[in-house]
Amino acid sequence: MALYLVISVLIFLLVAYSCVALIIGLLGEVGAVRLARCPRCAHLVVNPRDTAQSCPYCRHVHLAHPLRTLRHPVRELVHH
Repeated sequence: MALYLVISVLIFLLVAYSCVALIIGLLGEVGAVRLARCPRCAHLVVNPRDTAQSCPYCRHVHLAHPLRTLRHPVRELVHH
């Protein structure tokens, strides 16, 4: 019984991830959003413009990498 539950959860997560990717792709085809790579930290960001000038990972370093922030200074996190 537990195996069926695990398989069901994995299938649900796969379908949810596929739906989100499909929606982002369709919005990209229409020109509503773009996937852009941040020039500072190289994370992919869904953005209405072609360049990721306001990356949430660069703005909120402590929230994006909480465990690493405890061990390293903030300047190392911004410039991987």
